Amino acid sequence: MLTRRILYLTAVIGCGAFYVAHGEWVSWILLLAVLGLPWLSLLISLPAMLRFQLSVQAPASVPVGTEAQAELVGSSTFPLPPFRGKLRVTACLTGQREPYRPLRGLPTGICGGLRVEIQRGKVCDYLGLFSFSTRRGESQLVRVRPKPVPVPDLPSLQGYLAAAWRPKPGGGFAENHELRLFRPGDSQNQIHWKLSAKTGKLMLRQPMEPQRGLVLVTLDLRGDGEEWNRKFGRLLWVGRYLLEQQVVFEIRALTGQGVFSFSVIREPDLIRAVDELLCHPAAETGSILDQPCPASWHYHVGGEPDAP
Repeated sequence: MLTRRILYLTAVIGCGAFYVAHGEWVSWILLLAVLGLPWLSLLISLPAMLRFQLSVQAPASVPVGTEAQAELVGSSTFPLPPFRGKLRVTACLTGQREPYRPLRGLPTGICGGLRVEIQRGKVCDYLGLFSFSTRRGESQLVRVRPKPVPVPDLPSLQGYLAAAWRPKPGGGFAENHELRLFRPGDSQNQIHWKLSAKTGKLMLRQPMEPQRGLVLVTLDLRGDGEEWNRKFGRLLWVGRYLLEQQVVFEIRALTGQGVFSFSVIREPDLIRAVDELLCHPAAETGSILDQPCPASWHYHVGGEPDAP
């Protein structure tokens, strides 16, 4: 904007000098036209400026360590006027704020949520000589997602199966069955016809499944630097490992807003849980291990470096 104002001032001085030197009516009309041009531009630009709004455009999620950019985007129902502004990036985990630098891009070296918001925004007339503060759109949340980090020393899953068995909901295939008398409402497909013929009573093969105990993965949302990458990477790897074993599990995490728990049945549940934890503030004190965690299988995700 400063450059445009300097150019306009130069044009005014030039037209003024031309009028003083010649004093003809053409030079006078030219000087008046140059003096009135900014006000005409402002009048024409007002509808677009009043309908103008700034917003942030950035990716919703990126893998850790991937280059990513954010930019200001203007919108208006009229031809778009010139605009300018500055962005600010806030790390959700630590609360640290810093101005956005386009040449460096978004800080994606560490896992976590990044909130990109408009710090200042101005809209100008079409000539770029007048500027006014403008409406700002909502901030944009960018999730820097982790890459899986293998965990070699996981506890065995054998211990999470209890000795008790229960009828399998909905029936279907099962390795173990229980024989019992047929009751009204039972499916006829499960009748054991040979045994029924021997006993003279309708007998049923009831599919049974093991009564599984609680599988628990815990995490303290605390750390710095590469420790965040290790914690979230291990959480993602352990979660996918359990899902591959067809194990339903629960994630419990201590954050700056308290204890949060997530039930994970499928891969999308795991991704949603990790994404939400990326955007929580870190816990300052305490540990999730200070609370009772009754579970048949339990793994606590730490951020310590792997032993050499």
